[in-house]
Amino acid sequence: MVVEFGAYSHVGKVRKNNEDSYYIPSNKYGIENLFMVADGMGGHNAGDVASKMLVREIADYFKLNIDKVNKSREIKELMLDAVHHANKIVYDCSLSDERYEGMGTTLTMAYFFGPKLCIAHVGDSRAYVIYKDSIEQITKDHSLVQDLLENGSITEEEIDNHPQRNVITRALGTDEEVKIDYYERKIDEKYIILLCTDGLINHVTSQEIIDISKESKDLSELARRLTIEALDDGGTDNITVIVAKYNDRAKER
Repeated sequence: MVVEFGAYSHVGKVRKNNEDSYYIPSNKYGIENLFMVADGMGGHNAGDVASKMLVREIADYFKLNIDKVNKSREIKELMLDAVHHANKIVYDCSLSDERYEGMGTTLTMAYFFGPKLCIAHVGDSRAYVIYKDSIEQITKDHSLVQDLLENGSITEEEIDNHPQRNVITRALGTDEEVKIDYYERKIDEKYIILLCTDGLINHVTSQEIIDISKESKDLSELARRLTIEALDDGGTDNITVIVAKYNDRAKER
């Protein structure tokens, strides 16, 4: 089946630079069914460098090796190998140039593989599945507030206003080795997949995402409207949104 998709990225209302990067199949590599969002961090323009470099290196690695993949076990290995490969390149760059010292980036990466959605994840960007009147967060944030929530130090209600809610505990490019979360789930044309950086989640609730998804005529409009909703609520960070789904009659937008 064809994968239909829409994407939108905005610098927001506060930041000077957009340090988010993303990949969709219409980008120059043309790898079908592959999607990525990455939220860079670091001084000056280093976050922008980290996220762009990571996405580029993963796409390069994927393009060289995707033809060898025939099984879901092999796609998992390819995804993890690609992320490890790109992480090492970003890390080495941060050591070789003092302008990029300490740079890093999050990553949420999705690949549609037959009836399965395969996801690799590091950081606090997220992947969701939207289905009718429900939304499910697939990934788990690698963040300080997530750790505090899990050990009972704070409640769900305290997360949004916690002074350290933007502190992440795992990123790419900050160490030579990295632990990558991997998820698989069965999907069909009824499910919309949402990948986003925290610039969306900080301003748009799960119910608002569901409502906007039901009101939007297509995925390009959905990505744009979600971004506008985040901007209208303050837009305090860069915002990047990708939405994708299987559709037999889909045309790429």
